[in-house]
Amino acid sequence: MRFLSFIVLFCPALLSGQTAEPAQQNPPVHVNVLNVCTPGAEEQQQLKSALDRLPKTPVFAPDFEISRGESTLDNSVKAKYVRLRREFQPDSPLLTVQYSLSADPKDTQETLVFKGREVKDLLQLSIEDKLSTEASRPTQVIESDTPATRISVQRFGKSALTLARCQGADQSAYDPIFAKASAVLADYRHLLKLRSALATDLAWMAASPKASSRRAKPAPGSAARKTPSH
Repeated sequence: MRFLSFIVLFCPALLSGQTAEPAQQNPPVHVNVLNVCTPGAEEQQQLKSALDRLPKTPVFAPDFEISRGESTLDNSVKAKYVRLRREFQPDSPLLTVQYSLSADPKDTQETLVFKGREVKDLLQLSIEDKLSTEASRPTQVIESDTPATRISVQRFGKSALTLARCQGADQSAYDPIFAKASAVLADYRHLLKLRSALATDLAWMAASPKASSRRAKPAPGSAARKTPSH
């Protein structure tokens, strides 16, 4: 799978009465190719380096945010989501980490996003996985170690680095990167104490529309609930 982005540079002829040169009539086209299935050796090393910089025993600041809501997809299908954001201590090279779990009738997706404190070192790193909604309930998702299927690194002033699982492609060389990302995702499911911190929200997420309406719950929004102490 390849994504192509086209940047067309065009310089109009000056209104000076002179005939434009042929080169000006045929502006150059630059093509940037983002290969997410088989990135090169340099891209692999940078993805590994970004994953290796994530703390294994983080110390979080007291501040946090929990939110939940419902969104409408392009095909008018409803999707529910819950999110937990934690801040790192001021001396950490990372600023925040956010976990989100979203589910529509077909797919359930987990996303873990780290934001760097110094954008010149790391702007953002995200790890994702996706599984069938019919196969797992929200509480089961956070209790299982679903492997990562996509890793993306956003860098300040540079192009993004992305590695994703692609059907039909030989990606055996990238198994160590996927394994590292999966281990980070599994560790932070526990470090963020998702089972207790999101217990109420996961129950809301798993409830059927009829059950939710009978309970007449308040409109989804930010929730200020205390997370378990470390």
